[in-house]
Amino acid sequence: MKKIREIPDFFERLFDTRPFSIVFSIVCAILIWFAVSVTAYKTTHVTFYNIPVMPDLTGTLAEANGLSVVSCDVEKVTVEIEGNRFQIGRLTQEDLTAYLQIGNISTTGEFNFEIAVKSDTNISFNAVNIVPAQAVVKLDKIETRSYDVTASFPNVKVSAGHVLKQDEVVCEPSVIEITGPSAQLDEIAKAEIYTDKSVEIDSLYSLYANEVKLYTEEGALLDMDHLEIPNTNFQVTIPVLTQKELSLTYDIRSVPNGFDLNWFRKRLHLSQENITLASRTNTAFADRDNFNIGVVALNSISLNYSEIFDIDLKEEFINQSNFEQVTLSLDNEGLDSREIFLTSDNVSIINAPSDYDCQAIMKGTPVIIVGEKEELDNLSTQDIVATVDLLGYNVRQSSTDRLDALISISPKLSDTSNDNLVRVWAVGTYRVDVYFTIKQEETVPETASSIIEEASDSET
Repeated sequence: MKKIREIPDFFERLFDTRPFSIVFSIVCAILIWFAVSVTAYKTTHVTFYNIPVMPDLTGTLAEANGLSVVSCDVEKVTVEIEGNRFQIGRLTQEDLTAYLQIGNISTTGEFNFEIAVKSDTNISFNAVNIVPAQAVVKLDKIETRSYDVTASFPNVKVSAGHVLKQDEVVCEPSVIEITGPSAQLDEIAKAEIYTDKSVEIDSLYSLYANEVKLYTEEGALLDMDHLEIPNTNFQVTIPVLTQKELSLTYDIRSVPNGFDLNWFRKRLHLSQENITLASRTNTAFADRDNFNIGVVALNSISLNYSEIFDIDLKEEFINQSNFEQVTLSLDNEGLDSREIFLTSDNVSIINAPSDYDCQAIMKGTPVIIVGEKEELDNLSTQDIVATVDLLGYNVRQSSTDRLDALISISPKLSDTSNDNLVRVWAVGTYRVDVYFTIKQEETVPETASSIIEEASDSET
């Protein structure tokens, strides 16, 4: 009982102390201020930070037209709200969501939309200030399109004497499906499968890659944000060819005996001296150092000769050079031409059939001779021979036929400056009329036969 009676005395002494009186007065003032504030000021302001922006098109005209939000430049906002002190005091940051006021937008493009804030609870409030207040939003249709793929492997090298067949590189699968905004898909001109693998190869080679690069028509690398690209492992098959540079050559036919062919070849010039060819066969060039473009007849080469030859590779080789034709031309410096008339005396018939007599008929036929001017000046009709070769010719009893003649020039025996070889030739095609008659068998005259028989009878 004594202790109970001491409690009031304790509080009496406590109130008599100055520090306690000060603290007690402050507490009472706060309580009175709080009571007055709650009664007199029911509305208050609260600021929330980092409220996420949700760019949702659900239920809008934009959604009905197949549009989607491609990008929004605002992710979070700071919002100041006002409302009943007791109501908004219970709100937390997680209760609030910022959204876009889309309106009646129905077309693709970039727009500025106002940002608003709502609560997932039934607590009502007003958004006094939202920072930032607007967002730049890009709307577009999301589509899926297929693109052919090519392969890029810059660090894959081939060994010497080989080359990649770039246009036969194969990617498997050969197509990639990309999903994204239609405007961004429109910019894709090339889809490339890229690998930085480093290796040296000399035959058919396969590798795997899954890095995708997209390029515009101008060759600029595309930003692949907002695009959905499948993580596909592509098999890239790289064909390798054997390659070699060959000298271009040609054949010259209808060359008569005694003609200086080496001198002549030095006057003929090709527009391309070499060609680079490739083959799928490793041994294709084992015994080959040149490639023949064709044949030219000596009698077709005039003073201003120039002829185009097509490079005909068929399926044996692949042309790696940037030309498909070459021109063969004659250097005519120091050369001239002259017309000489030939007769039957200039004709020589060889390989004639033994049971026929052959007679050549040639009457003043003009022949064009081309060559070194000095030799032409010294050339006479007797130096020219028109040779008709009857080897393999089928004679049709007694007849006359027009046959080809090879024009040749006899070398000057006194000329030793070029090893007795001539440097002039006939241009054009010439024919000679040849008359064939069957040879008659030799018979003994009738009178002589009678005398022989009578002599024989008398001896008997």
